[in-house]
Amino acid sequence: MRRIICACAAAFAISVSAAAQDTDIRSRTEIKTDDATVFSMTGCLRRDVAGNFTLYGTAVRSRDGVTTETRVRTENDKDESKVTTTTRTRTEDGRVGTAGTVATFLLRPRENVVLGEHVGKQVQLSAIMVDPDHKDAEVKIEEKTSVDPARGDDKTRRSRTEIEVENHAGSQYTVVSVKPTGASCQ
Repeated sequence: MRRIICACAAAFAISVSAAAQDTDIRSRTEIKTDDATVFSMTGCLRRDVAGNFTLYGTAVRSRDGVTTETRVRTENDKDESKVTTTTRTRTEDGRVGTAGTVATFLLRPRENVVLGEHVGKQVQLSAIMVDPDHKDAEVKIEEKTSVDPARGDDKTRRSRTEIEVENHAGSQYTVVSVKPTGASCQ
């Protein structure tokens, strides 16, 4: 009888610890700029042999600003893990992206943005393209990320950043924010 009770207690402890690994991450990124266009892009991050980063995916653009809300839900059950990602993007000027239109974008990460660890994965990123007739653009980024582990403590992180993005010749997009969606590229 004691063995049965011990076995049941051990099984319960394992199931509670497995359930505690479930997480729900919600993030909100708001970007506003002058003298530039803001892009919210979603797709597969790649790197060529020369070290250049590209994104194969879709983009929404706005002259005034972009707000992107992302939710990544991870459910762990025994040996299986299920990741569900939902991304919604709103623009200040009312523009929307066209579903099904896929393109390749040449990317240039700004200082402190690490793209290399996300190569081969699906990502949601925010990028800036400075107007051709301007030397640079001022960019304001507000981010809020909340991690809600199932049956655990909530953790919220907020940040506000003001940066100046230089105009680079060519059609490169300067990446100011990158978030993994939890999926690998196909």
